[in-house]
Amino acid sequence: MHRLDNGQPIRDAIRKAGLSIERLAEKTKEVDPAGYGISQSAIGHMVSTGASGRTSFTRRSCDLAAKALDKPVEELFTNTPTA
Repeated sequence: MHRLDNGQPIRDAIRKAGLSIERLAEKTKEVDPAGYGISQSAIGHMVSTGASGRTSFTRRSCDLAAKALDKPVEELFTNTPTA
C-alpha cells in the first residue's frame, strides 16, 4: 500500500490524537493480535518527508497504523501508487 499525500494524513492523525511516534508504535502493539506492532523506525518512514520517507508499506503495517489511530485505512493509504 502507498501513503496518501506524502504522509500528510498520517501526520495529521498523529497530531490530532496527541501521540508521538514512540506512543503510536506502542499502540500498534496493543492493537496487533500477534502483539508485535510496528517499530518506531517504520512509523518514522511513514511520516517523514525527507530522505528517510518511504512511499509503500505492507498491508499489515498500514492496517495496524490505521487501527491504532482509529482511522479507516483508506484515509491514510491507497492501493494505487501515488506521485
